[in-house]
Amino acid sequence: MPICDGCDAQVDEAHIRQRIERLELATRFRPIHIQALLLDAAPPAKLEDYFYRPASNSDERSVASRMFFDELAKCIGYASRTYTQEEATLAEFQKRGFFLAYAVECPVESSSELAQTIKRLVPTVVLRVNSSYKPKFVAPISGLLHDVIPVLKSQGWTEKIILNDGKPFDHPFRGDPQRQAEFGTALGDRLAKALARQA
Repeated sequence: MPICDGCDAQVDEAHIRQRIERLELATRFRPIHIQALLLDAAPPAKLEDYFYRPASNSDERSVASRMFFDELAKCIGYASRTYTQEEATLAEFQKRGFFLAYAVECPVESSSELAQTIKRLVPTVVLRVNSSYKPKFVAPISGLLHDVIPVLKSQGWTEKIILNDGKPFDHPFRGDPQRQAEFGTALGDRLAKALARQA
């Protein structure tokens, strides 16, 4: 069985096909020049909940996924649910130079397994940031990415990492409305300030 480049695990052909599908969806909305890279831990297990898979109606996504989408839309100045089409929101996200990527590019079932996989892949993640994404700023948006931060800093990213009181932003996984709103507001505010400073 082949080893997946996205998660460093032995996988079957179905896993490879799903990874390629996610990459194709994300590539469609990837900016040519990335202003702000939002770095999450791993994509959701259900393809319907994947950020870059525009839903034709809000019922296609889980509640937590809809909230997450809404909160990331705040980064481009959209208030929650003030837009009707996810595809148009993703196009605007791209136009403004925002891109969501993952440290582990495939879903991982348990948080402990995900944490171990991230630790193993830190050099790969940093290489992708430096040579593929090349953003102006990086905003880690999962508490599981704390091991990535010192390595990024050692590679000259100290002034370009956007943190939440010195730590990664940490979006809630279970769709807690208050915590999601706090996450989206804090992330949007800090991104706006960082981008305004470098303008």
